[in-house]
Amino acid sequence: MAAILARRRPGFTLVELLVVIAIIGVLVALLLPAVQAARDAARRSTSANNLKQIGLAMLNAHDQMKEFPPLDINQWSSWYERTPGDEAVHYNGPYLPDNFGTSGSDKTTFFYCLLPYLEQQTLHKSISGYPYMIMAQRSDNPRKLVGSDTPKAYQAPADQGPYKEIDWSWPYTTHPDGVSFKHGLISYAANVRAFGRPDLYGRWTTWRVAWRNIGCGSRIAQITDGTSNTLAVIEKQMVTGDGQLSYKDWSLIGSKGQQDGANVWCSTDMPETLLPFFGTTCNNPNSTADDVYGSAGRDNCSYSGGPESFHPPQRRLVRDQQNVSNIYSFNGSNSVQAVMCDGSVRNISTNIGLAPWSAAVTATNDDGPPLD
Repeated sequence: MAAILARRRPGFTLVELLVVIAIIGVLVALLLPAVQAARDAARRSTSANNLKQIGLAMLNAHDQMKEFPPLDINQWSSWYERTPGDEAVHYNGPYLPDNFGTSGSDKTTFFYCLLPYLEQQTLHKSISGYPYMIMAQRSDNPRKLVGSDTPKAYQAPADQGPYKEIDWSWPYTTHPDGVSFKHGLISYAANVRAFGRPDLYGRWTTWRVAWRNIGCGSRIAQITDGTSNTLAVIEKQMVTGDGQLSYKDWSLIGSKGQQDGANVWCSTDMPETLLPFFGTTCNNPNSTADDVYGSAGRDNCSYSGGPESFHPPQRRLVRDQQNVSNIYSFNGSNSVQAVMCDGSVRNISTNIGLAPWSAAVTATNDDGPPLD
């Protein structure tokens, strides 16, 4: 009787178990792309919101100061780099004193100037000592620079770089522990053609952004192409190339070549490969030889007397094939996001043509059709 009552409980056969596992695998395979797409959309939305905040801050700064912030200004260059034939732009805008006596300490950048308009007044005022020396230690923490902590709006979630800060040291700033400071990186770059002007000889050469003050700021009235047609700030990955980079005494350390770089948001006196800007990389419309990397180092981007032609954004390459002069999409997507000079955010395909891209980079020349 007991044997009759103790019936065996039926179980899964091996075949049934394998079928269930296969079904689960198919469901997971179908679900993962949807989850990844949702995450990518959320990251893009966050970056678009960052750009909106930057655009609004930029316009509010202009309203209050009557001028857009400069990209990178070292007032030492205004007074001392006056060699005939290679004169620096003399900066006399509202964001720094124009004073010979303090020129060695008067330094600022575009993204530092925006801090008060991004609800970052405390960080903006945290400079210890002379208030215009942005590479100074912080008054609340001498182990940090003003640029050690990057505001949340300055880093894009999709910018999955190998690191988000670099070691930074300079002869005139000493860490209390005798080590290098940390300086945060930024996922965005400003357009030198919108926020600057060439030197006395009409040159926009890349290194002149770093050392000759050509990113000297501008006014809305000077953007004659129209603020809705002119790029202001674009997504640009924090780290380019595969070198482990650091900065020491005016030099980039760890670079495997000119192609490596990073976007340092709150420091001057650095090589151009560490500055977050664009608008100096050219692309010859009459040749395909520079279609991958463009041409950096030219005085301007006009070929054979024609309109200027700039290297457009590209799909992301593997790190050891990247070049810091180029703009790459995040995570291999086929577009980048940017904020225009009127504060609107645009999505720009990596398949954009030279003419509309070039017209959007320049602020004063109608070289082609608008982005849309």
